[in-house]
Amino acid sequence: MLRRLISHCLLLALGFACLARGAVWPEQIGKNRLKSEKAIEITADRPLWDEYGLVSATEGDYDAFRATPYRFKDPTVSFAAKQWMAASNRGVTLAGTYVIACQGRCPASKDWEQVPLPGRRHDENPLVWAYLPVKGLIPGSGRDALGPVGLRQFAPQIPAALAGFEFETEVAMGKYRTSKGDEELVLLSFATPSMARQQAAQLQKISGALVKRTGPLVAVVPSPADVSAANDLLAQINYQSAVDMNEMPPPPRVTAQSVVNMILTILELAGLLILFCIAAGLGLAGVRLVRKRLGRESAEEPMILLHLVDR
Repeated sequence: MLRRLISHCLLLALGFACLARGAVWPEQIGKNRLKSEKAIEITADRPLWDEYGLVSATEGDYDAFRATPYRFKDPTVSFAAKQWMAASNRGVTLAGTYVIACQGRCPASKDWEQVPLPGRRHDENPLVWAYLPVKGLIPGSGRDALGPVGLRQFAPQIPAALAGFEFETEVAMGKYRTSKGDEELVLLSFATPSMARQQAAQLQKISGALVKRTGPLVAVVPSPADVSAANDLLAQINYQSAVDMNEMPPPPRVTAQSVVNMILTILELAGLLILFCIAAGLGLAGVRLVRKRLGRESAEEPMILLHLVDR
């Protein structure tokens, strides 16, 4: 009993030691060993960080570089946060539920994929980004708003009440370079097409804005520099839905060859059953002969009769 209690205490002590040191960062990345790590307290833009659902931020010092993994609740949120963070720090890397900011002689982006961070999950981009046009997009201008704080900071022309964040609306935006000047595009993805239709009618009331609805998507150019260029930008957005139907497979085609194959298969099975019965009968007969030779069974041993005639 005492020995078991001591072993449990040692395991608890080891667990607390692992939490005290190396709780986030591994002891070694490549040839660089961890010197220290500390939790980072974030105060600037705190409402936006809270809206992104920041879980923790821990700086690790590996002498050759310093890196801070910002942990978020899920990969789509970390993707959105990375777009905003990359505007002020080009050295950020997306790693599942983490966004890693590094300074110094940092590992390559592919090397971060091998770093075992606790609770890390695979990368997952928001669905709305699949419909955001790529042609003409100014690098580093993409943003993703998850709530009214981000929308007010990235696209203040769009009222938060019209976005419907209470229904988990996804909002992506970007700036585009056209022949007539730069244009800003805001793309809202609603839960259903009917909701998008209702909100599109309200968004069209924004003074000077161009609005297009396609499926559950609503695209808005809040202040077009050129109407023609803005319409060309909106024309690139088209929602395509995919419908999966469970259908019964067609019946197999009956041919002469298939009938012959079926008959041969039946004959093969019947032949195997006949061989099995013959083998079982010979085996039983052999057992009885052996028992007679060993004197364990007499020739006058009574047989079991059913007396079916008497019935």
